[in-house]
Order: sequence, then structure tokens, then C-alpha cells
Amino acid sequence: MSIFINSEAKQRFQGFWFGLGIPILGGWGISLFSLILLTNRNLGIAGNPYSPMTHIVIILWISGHLLMWPLLSWLMIRRAKKTGNLHCEKGSRLSLKLAIAWITFIVSVGAIQALLGGA
Repeated sequence: MSIFINSEAKQRFQGFWFGLGIPILGGWGISLFSLILLTNRNLGIAGNPYSPMTHIVIILWISGHLLMWPLLSWLMIRRAKKTGNLHCEKGSRLSLKLAIAWITFIVSVGAIQALLGGA
């Protein structure tokens, strides 16, 4: 038994959550996977902090949630506009707004820390 009243409500629900969830899961998935690689000492990446592989994984860790999440949201908005899927576009717009709020939070915390003489 479905929780939806009709198939149109189901399509709207799925489109919205697809547009919201895919960019967030994509960006944070890259970041968390890279963080797992960095913290796992058995892989040999964390053993040498100056190796090129360590730098690549750190770049992926940082760019996952700060670059990939907004980029995927923007691409999903373009895709939804082309196909005319309004609900996917709304979900992607919300995902982009959340990404901008997250980036603003990260930058403001870094600026406050720098002004107070922190690391």
C-alpha cells in the first residue's frame, strides 16, 4: 500500500527529494570517503603527509562539500529546466541555498578564527 494519494503526488515527492538529495549526498559522499581514506592508516596514505596522493585526497575532501555539492545542485537545476521537472528544480534550488549557507558558515568561522588569532 502506497503512502501517496495519487501517482502525481508521488512524482512530485520523488522529484523534489531527488533534486535535494543527489547533490548533498554526492558532495558529502566524496568528502566522507576522502576523510576515511585519510584516517585509515592501513592504506599508507596517512603515513606520509607530504606524498602527492595525500594532497589529492585532501583536495577531494575539501572540494567535496564546498565545490561538488553546489556544482551538482546547479547541474540538477539546469537538467530540471530542460526537462520541465519543476519539483526537481525546486529541490535543487533548496540544495543550492543550503550549500551557500554551509559555505557562508565555513567562511565566517574561518574569518572569526583568523581575527581572534587562532590557527
